[in-house]
Amino acid sequence: MSDDAADSPNDYIADVRGQWETIFPDLDTSMVAVMGRIARIAQVVQVRSDEVLAAQGVTRGEFDVISLLARHGGTLSPTRVSTELIISGAGVTKRLKRLGSAGLVSRIPDPADGRGSLVQLTDTAWDLLRPILESVLGFENRLLADLGLESQEQLAGSLRELLISIEADTASS
Repeated sequence: MSDDAADSPNDYIADVRGQWETIFPDLDTSMVAVMGRIARIAQVVQVRSDEVLAAQGVTRGEFDVISLLARHGGTLSPTRVSTELIISGAGVTKRLKRLGSAGLVSRIPDPADGRGSLVQLTDTAWDLLRPILESVLGFENRLLADLGLESQEQLAGSLRELLISIEADTASS
């Protein structure tokens, strides 16, 4: 397996790739070195960051909505929330009900469409957001601490290129 240095220990994905190569030696599994690791990192980080969020009293879904609203000035339509977070309308409704019950969002009339409504962060949500975000960013910083700044920047650039390519491919499908 050319993706792994000979003197470094195997990670989970190197083991998986080796197992597939044993079963199907004629298949090219080189993409697993990248895509498998991206998926594995996403899974591990999601589980651990969910724990960080739970300690702050919010779920991942709630944090995603609060963060999205904050980054867009505090107010969006439920449809825009659905589109941006790539979740169903029913999923948005469920999250908004929980956030509304917790006093973190409210609905206001949409001035552009008298029949619709917008979702708005409450002052309580704004007050909670910074400490929650600081907690998440601190956690993520600890995860990246073993990579030097140059490695982090190189990785970020490569992942950016891949994401742009994948999103463009998805949009054209």
